[in-house]
Amino acid sequence: MSTKTKPRTWFWIAGIFAAIAGIIAITMFARGTSVRDYVDNTYTRAATLDQDEEIAYTTTQAPSAVTAAIVGAWKPVSQYADASGVYLRYNDDMVLVRPHNGGSVIRVDDVDRAYRRYHSHVSGYWGWTSGHGESFRGRGPGAGK
Repeated sequence: MSTKTKPRTWFWIAGIFAAIAGIIAITMFARGTSVRDYVDNTYTRAATLDQDEEIAYTTTQAPSAVTAAIVGAWKPVSQYADASGVYLRYNDDMVLVRPHNGGSVIRVDDVDRAYRRYHSHVSGYWGWTSGHGESFRGRGPGAGK
């Protein structure tokens, strides 16, 4: 291989990596970087249906179709459904899908705040995978054992 072909080879390799990075960036921009972004980019904002800090969106799609689309795009850590709706728990967010006017209302909130609001529905069903006290060892007798 001559010295003239080496730079050209590296140019092609760099171009291929740049194209792959561009595709990844476009995909992330279109899909968002969280389930919250996905819902915001996919459904119609309905500020009149907001409850406190819970953000509401609407769609004409049935709750089952909305849930399938959200779960297909962003896999939840936990999922629970009852007669009141479908509760999707993510690391930082909660998504609640309920029937509304022949379609669905989608509610997005912080997972801790949502747990406090909907504990009567999800308590015992949502598993916790992060620091909700399990790492605290206390400082009583035998601490650090």
